[in-house]
Amino acid sequence: MTLLSTLVPLQTWGEDLGVEYYSSKALALFVLFSLLMVAIGVLAGRYQTDREEYFVAGRRGGVFVVALAMFASIQSGWGMVGVTGTGFAVGLEYMIIVAVGTPFGFVLSYWLLGRKMRMLGDLRNAITVPDAMYYRFEDERVRLLGATSVLLGCMGYLAAQYAALGIVGALVLPVSFFEALLIGLVVVGFYTVVGGMLASIWSDAIQGVLMVLGAVLTAYFVIANYPGGTDAMIATISTEQPAFFDFTLLGMDGIGAIGFLLSVVVIQLTVAGQPHATTKFYMIRDVSLLRWGAFITAFAYMLTALYWVTAPFVRAAILEGHVADPGNPDAALPLALLEFAPDVVIGFVLVAVIAAIMSTSNAFLNMGASAVVHDYFLEHRGEEISDEQEVRYSRLTTLAILVVAGVIAATFPGLIFVLGAAGWAVFASVLFPCVAVAYNWRGATTEGALWGSAVGLSLTLVMAYGVEYLGFSLPMGILGGQLAMVIGYVVFVAVSLVTSTNTYEDLDSDIQEVMDLGRVRGGTVSSPTIATDGGVDDSSENE
Repeated sequence: MTLLSTLVPLQTWGEDLGVEYYSSKALALFVLFSLLMVAIGVLAGRYQTDREEYFVAGRRGGVFVVALAMFASIQSGWGMVGVTGTGFAVGLEYMIIVAVGTPFGFVLSYWLLGRKMRMLGDLRNAITVPDAMYYRFEDERVRLLGATSVLLGCMGYLAAQYAALGIVGALVLPVSFFEALLIGLVVVGFYTVVGGMLASIWSDAIQGVLMVLGAVLTAYFVIANYPGGTDAMIATISTEQPAFFDFTLLGMDGIGAIGFLLSVVVIQLTVAGQPHATTKFYMIRDVSLLRWGAFITAFAYMLTALYWVTAPFVRAAILEGHVADPGNPDAALPLALLEFAPDVVIGFVLVAVIAAIMSTSNAFLNMGASAVVHDYFLEHRGEEISDEQEVRYSRLTTLAILVVAGVIAATFPGLIFVLGAAGWAVFASVLFPCVAVAYNWRGATTEGALWGSAVGLSLTLVMAYGVEYLGFSLPMGILGGQLAMVIGYVVFVAVSLVTSTNTYEDLDSDIQEVMDLGRVRGGTVSSPTIATDGGVDDSSENE
């Protein structure tokens, strides 16, 4: 027992995973991947001269890179390991909801916010989601609520990512959960702190490709090598556990509780309330290409849903007695790989999972840093510092957030899914109504934003973490954070209907122009650098 484990009760998920694995090929792939990420951080760091470069990559991202980065920042250890494990435990219905709902959430995000956020960035130099909240409601209290939501949500969601990182890292490396966690933190911390958001979108694009390839390889080898193939899997589950294929929401006797499944639907509908996704819209070079971005993001995500195919095959293998039940649902994906895939594929896919975790975590680190340095110190408190100082302080804040989230990951006693769902709810309880709804509803008011966000965020912190810390649970499997979100939305709408501060008529003309933009085409803005169709107006260059 180490001195650290004596003083702090370290998490032991890795020891309880129920799967043991080590491969020199996997280790070599991880080392190569880590070196590539470090190189990206060093290269991108050369461009970090001001806040726009650090936080929104100079607004010069190509549509393919930004679209892949958006998908990669949402798909994560929570999505790949957690969804597979939950699907293994809850059944087919849950996986279908996530596989269909999340791409729909991406498309909804592009439709609601794509053009509006990019043009807001150009008109007001907005670089964060709390910036967008302030420009809509012109109240620093709204900005402060947004920054608080981003910071707290980053801490919870990052902890979930790092817990998954420790688990998978312990399989790839000849080390324990805690040691794997530390190694992963060093790698992701370096290229994020040094390279900022430019390193984030570059690495996200690379990691997104790895995730898609890993998903295709996983599905192929599991389906091809399972005894009897897909027909045998279906026959086994249909005979031994038919409820696995039943749909609770259709009135059948499915495994998933109705409250839990409806909570998952709420998650899918609020992708536009996730700052690591919506801030990508600030970075696009040519806004007219956003229509293709929605397709690329959704399609790439659906390809990674192939990881979840392993869930029913592992369930069938356990029912048939081919493999022993590991006792931990989160072991479903690595267990399927160990049983049905060749060694080099196992190593590649596990590294792809680590890539997913890192791509999501570096986006959160940048969001958390921007909430503290840009939104709080610079904008809310009005402190004057140079661009170079801001980048330096952002890097120090990023490092501090990295350490705190790592400590939470190493000590939190609950499940990864609880941390991930809670972090999602902390974000969406404030950002979804105050940005996604407010920029598309003229009647949203400052009072509605303040009351709805305050109620939603406060209830989320209590109800999302209450299962672990306060020892209560909600009926029908309802996720507390998602219920709190819905309550906050109701308050937001209700208060807005009876108040009138900063409705559409009270806003500056350029913000009205942003709100009036068509979600796909149409509308005009006063900036000479943006064309009517949302593309970049280069006419001045041609004169």
